[in-house]
Amino acid sequence: MEDAVVLAELLGSADHIEDALGAYVERRRPRVDWVVQQSRAMSESLGMPPGIRNAALRERGHAMFRQRFEPLFAVP
Repeated sequence: MEDAVVLAELLGSADHIEDALGAYVERRRPRVDWVVQQSRAMSESLGMPPGIRNAALRERGHAMFRQRFEPLFAVP
């Protein structure tokens, strides 16, 4: 959804599509890179022994996810 909102905003204000697309990549790249980094860090838990991983996820999975991705839940 974020991508769509940003792209629509930039397409609506640019004189040329190429300008809008360049601005889109520049604006979105840092956030996309951050999300990929956080997702990779979360996926490392999949390498834990299943019993430990499953217990940790049952106990704190929601809180761990929420804490790691908190900026995505923030309303500007």
